[in-house]
Amino acid sequence: MTGSELGTDTRSISQKKWRRYPRYKDSGVEWLREIPEGWEIKKIKHTTYVKGRIGWQGLRSDEFIDDGPFLVTGTDFNDGSINWATCYHVSEKRYEEDPYIQLQENDLLLTKDGSIGKTAIVKNLPGKATLNSGLFLTRLKNKAYSTKFMYYLFNSNVFSSFIEFKKMGTTISHLYQNVFVEFSYPLPRSLEQNAIITFLDRETARIDALIAKKERQIEILQEKRAALISHAVTKGLDPSVPMKDSGIEWLGSIPCHWEIILLKYLSCVQTGIAKGKDLTGKEVIEIPYLRVANVQDGFLDLSDITTIEIEPHEIHRYSLKKGDILMNEGGDEDKLGRGTIWNEEITPCIHQNHVFAVRPFDLSNSMWIDLITLSDYAKFYFLVNAKKTTNLASISATNISQLPVIFPPKEERFQILNYIQEQERGLQIAMRKIKSSIEKLTEYRSSLISAAVTGKIDVRQEVTI
Repeated sequence: MTGSELGTDTRSISQKKWRRYPRYKDSGVEWLREIPEGWEIKKIKHTTYVKGRIGWQGLRSDEFIDDGPFLVTGTDFNDGSINWATCYHVSEKRYEEDPYIQLQENDLLLTKDGSIGKTAIVKNLPGKATLNSGLFLTRLKNKAYSTKFMYYLFNSNVFSSFIEFKKMGTTISHLYQNVFVEFSYPLPRSLEQNAIITFLDRETARIDALIAKKERQIEILQEKRAALISHAVTKGLDPSVPMKDSGIEWLGSIPCHWEIILLKYLSCVQTGIAKGKDLTGKEVIEIPYLRVANVQDGFLDLSDITTIEIEPHEIHRYSLKKGDILMNEGGDEDKLGRGTIWNEEITPCIHQNHVFAVRPFDLSNSMWIDLITLSDYAKFYFLVNAKKTTNLASISATNISQLPVIFPPKEERFQILNYIQEQERGLQIAMRKIKSSIEKLTEYRSSLISAAVTGKIDVRQEVTI
């Protein structure tokens, strides 16, 4: 499917007009306003069993085991369901400590810390399971509503508006149970709930399928970018140039007049500061602190910058400088060696010990070294030389410094850099357009759910029940 076809599909989905109910009434709820006549207003505390784990009673991460009852956390939520394969396990004793949060099929779970309001329905329960302290277990009473209808309600602006209303100017990062149970929500009759669920299942599936196509388009553009970089930095721009064996089995041949120089002869690798140092009674200053999450593949994400207290004499030791190439020590394999150039976006700024700062002896080499780290051969080197555990990998400063850097003559390096930048401009424009379209579809998906569960649109004639 072409970009223009995807754009046409986006417009056709988002521009459709839906019916409204013939009559409405005031809901009496500030964050809800009007609802269709015949609908009721209910509260969670009157219709829903709500429980959450109270503390951990000393549970430590080293108690997690390979088998036994499942322990569900918010990170195990995946598109409204639970990925049982990623769950930790706990002992039978820990499971039996709190019978009120032992999961049942069709329970609806809700995050109450951090990213409040993420939801998942318990389906295909593989065995005994319980919760961590960051979740609420909700279970309907007396068949008051359909669990799937409540799932959509929790994913609507009705619920997010309720949370915003309860914040009242605070920076709340926790949803308390006594607050949550006061949530007032609109409730149609059972047949109408089923119509809304059927409608939203169908329409969100259509939107999700279109989003998936667009995300695949972005992946293809990213793969094209990666291939472009890898070919340019290993083979050059002139296909007729004589080649030679690089002497590195997994690298193959390179142009005859190019060199291979170990990174340690082009730069030094600076490690970052570790958290947890005892600073009691010492003079400290607070300073911005770069983490692994800030260092992406070819760009920085500075939307969430934390700070750290350090002693004044440590600023010089750990400060980032213009032209540093930031590289992640590891984590998930996709984070291994991931990085980009630091251009003093924040001054001063230091980096954590899981982010390396590669500092070229000659700053004119920064962009070339950065380009090398983005290539397939460098990523392969990092992976082969990494220390690996289950689903995790990390690389040392020593191994990074041993990276073989393909090094053409200066003029040719700049030709390649200019060529890559020119090609990337077109790729970035295309990706921005697709991302903008995804954002619009995501917003429309959210607004459609909200409109359906609050009765702003009447979908009864849109489905067959």
